[in-house]
Amino acid sequence: MVQGRLVPGRLILSLALAISVLPSLVSIPAAAAATPDASSALTFRVFGYREGLVGGTTANGHVIQPNDHFVALPCACALSSKGGNEFQVQIEYNGKTVIAPVWDVGPWNTDDNYWDPSANRTYSDLPQGVPEAQAAHDDGYNNGLDGSGRKVGSPGGIDIGDGTFADLGMTDSDYVQVTFLWTKGAPAKAAFRPALETLPALPSGYEDMPTVYSGDRPPLDAVDAKDPSLYHYFPLTGHNVPNVLMDYWNTHGSWSNIGLPISEVYRQVNDDGSTRLTQFFERQVLEWNAGDDNKPIVTSSLIGYTASAPDSARARIAAFDSNDHAVYFPQTGHKLANGFLHHWQDNGGLATFGYPITEEFAAETPDGRKYVAQVFERARFEWWPDKAGQPGDITQGLLGVELLQKEGWLDK
Repeated sequence: MVQGRLVPGRLILSLALAISVLPSLVSIPAAAAATPDASSALTFRVFGYREGLVGGTTANGHVIQPNDHFVALPCACALSSKGGNEFQVQIEYNGKTVIAPVWDVGPWNTDDNYWDPSANRTYSDLPQGVPEAQAAHDDGYNNGLDGSGRKVGSPGGIDIGDGTFADLGMTDSDYVQVTFLWTKGAPAKAAFRPALETLPALPSGYEDMPTVYSGDRPPLDAVDAKDPSLYHYFPLTGHNVPNVLMDYWNTHGSWSNIGLPISEVYRQVNDDGSTRLTQFFERQVLEWNAGDDNKPIVTSSLIGYTASAPDSARARIAAFDSNDHAVYFPQTGHKLANGFLHHWQDNGGLATFGYPITEEFAAETPDGRKYVAQVFERARFEWWPDKAGQPGDITQGLLGVELLQKEGWLDK
């Protein structure tokens, strides 16, 4: 469903990595005459929503049908004619591939041609392939607002018609791989790989820290123990945690809240040239803000925004007066109640988990075990009815593991 999407003449307010392409699963709208060639066309990974809005009218005049096959992009510059295929995308998700025409405009913006080189796009100070809404949501770009001045609540870069959404096997909003088929032959985005000597200096004693460029695999393989005066070694996973991150780990819930380390600490080079020192743990991703006086020395990434959840659980609820059993958070429009509230309060609260970003929702493991979940900025709480009243009936999801699995860097 669409969240805060503006299209010409109407405002609609409603509510992520494929590895292989399976041609037998490609779905082509009836109006398409042939399968476009995706080779050499530009491809980016963006956050996608289900369009919904059955019975509404798209920006090109199409009346939305149940199980419709089309997408919306946040620039009218890539809008096909009614029933036309002038602009099409190929979407990949968890091994399934679908081709669909662009028949609507959104989410969030109407002039964000983020697939074009920075010099040719409306938001020329953003890297190619990064939607303005994503930059606003994740990094506070434009003070966290879209082009119309609205607070961006999620990092959407594409809306997906209900039929296309179903063909991809999607059940929740998530990151997808999108190929913009009309860009075939356009120059590919140049990889940003500045020389190591041009990057900010690493902390003293940690000069051997590996450097990972955007899109490359983090250092996940087990290694030997390093200098014990600088690191704590976890033989169970074969990774070293620098002392400064270890101090945070010990004071913010250790294994139960953060989990064991599943990567080495490394310097990540982002597309815009900025760097950060990062380490993946089972449940969280920690950042060492060395040399940044504007941040605490260690912070935990807002990994909860990468977690899957039903659109119905993401929808904001009506405000109410908080009480002993339930607290309403106007910052995100969600409540925290009963057992999850007590678990949140007793294990670190806001500093450790952040605000709730969904309501509670029912979930099920692949082997059929049922549980109730709620996602926070830095965690996912899970209540297991089959352990009700026992120690450990509330656990925290392995969001760090799941994020690496989505990227294809860890086996499921």
